[in-house]
Amino acid sequence: MSDWKSLIDQAMMLEGTDVIKAHGTYGNAVRAALSNAQLLLTDLEAAQIIESIYGALVAYSQQVMLRMKAEEPEVGGVDHAFRAGQAYGVSCVLNHLIDQLTDVSSVTNLQALDDFSDTLHNDILVQARAAGLTVELLDAKGDILYE
Repeated sequence: MSDWKSLIDQAMMLEGTDVIKAHGTYGNAVRAALSNAQLLLTDLEAAQIIESIYGALVAYSQQVMLRMKAEEPEVGGVDHAFRAGQAYGVSCVLNHLIDQLTDVSSVTNLQALDDFSDTLHNDILVQARAAGLTVELLDAKGDILYE
């Protein structure tokens, strides 16, 4: 297994000279780090830490969405677009990275968390579309939304 820390170091050094190679190296670092996290899921304490990080990301994205509601930004306004984009970004991390992990030891309930975070992501997508975000939007599973 590759060392994700070394891969990140390599990618950072490549950024100034070879953006494409740096991009690929960062992708390798993602896969290496997730592989390492997957191995840790067999340990109860490590699995609980990963579950807690999952919970923190869910709570944070919801906190941002509620702040958007509390601020009552106008749909299509800058504040609304900023909060929708902020929540969307966190939700993408949750749904496109952490959801790749499988709870092999059944010490956490990652499938239930995955289902819950997918629902949250879909709710956030409604706001992202309303904000008119001009980025390529992805669904909860990482597929490009063309509509």
